[in-house]
Amino acid sequence: MSILHNSNLADAPDHPVLSEPYSYSVVAYSYEVVEPPYGTLHLTLEKDGSKVELCFSGVHELQIDAGFPFTYMGLEILDITYLGWEHARVRVEGYEDAPGIRFWARAVERVAG
Repeated sequence: MSILHNSNLADAPDHPVLSEPYSYSVVAYSYEVVEPPYGTLHLTLEKDGSKVELCFSGVHELQIDAGFPFTYMGLEILDITYLGWEHARVRVEGYEDAPGIRFWARAVERVAG
């Protein structure tokens, strides 16, 4: 899927699942391979003592840097459905120069918080 890496997402809007995800800290995550190469990723985020859990399905091309989760990585959750790709409708990445997480997903939902 090298086409994914070469995509310019500068115009991609923020995904509506969570407002201002960059203002949260990642406090926990878990990943399960469901049907290779796709998996399910749960991210628990915290802000001002309140926690939010997001469940990403159809996760692929998952990259986690050594040292993640870092207290502040500038987390972005982008809605890329406008590209019309079947297996990639959500892009998660950080924009700070800190250990982070990056992946593509088919869908995301808020399961707690």
